[in-house]
Amino acid sequence: MRKILFILAMVVSLSASVASAQRRCDSHHEDRPGYEHRGRHHRSPYFVSENKVFFDGREIKGASASSFSILRDGYAKDTWSVYYCGAKMDGASSNSFKVLGFGYAKDIWNVYFDGKKINGASPESFKELRDGYAKDTWNVYFDAVKIEGASPDSFKVLRGGYAKDTWNTYYFGRKID
Repeated sequence: MRKILFILAMVVSLSASVASAQRRCDSHHEDRPGYEHRGRHHRSPYFVSENKVFFDGREIKGASASSFSILRDGYAKDTWSVYYCGAKMDGASSNSFKVLGFGYAKDIWNVYFDGKKINGASPESFKELRDGYAKDTWNVYFDAVKIEGASPDSFKVLRGGYAKDTWNTYYFGRKID
């Protein structure tokens, strides 16, 4: 019985991750002409054919179909490049690129959120916590926005958007007075 519940929980979690990535990609491309929200969140919008790669029905020019890997949270990579929602991420290292979750990813040089570099974040120590929170040695972040004054050493994510450190409590990244 426990095994069945565990498997069911994993399936639900994976489905939620795919839906979350699709929503991020939907909002990332809502200004793009011809991009429609179709309400289908159960499949990756990436597709690899014999010699071409597509995102949401559009070919990704220059992507290598033979080495293309679909990752999580809207990210993908091939031997030379990293992609977010079908767009090439300038400067991202394919060799060291890792998806952390909740839109966060990193490579050897940078940390990213929804395909954009987080300036000043340390890739060596960066960790995704959960519910949009993350931290490195020096800072705490919520959806890639630095939480001023938060202590990474004592920071803990609670539930329902709440988190705390030694001195303060936070709700969705904002300090509660």
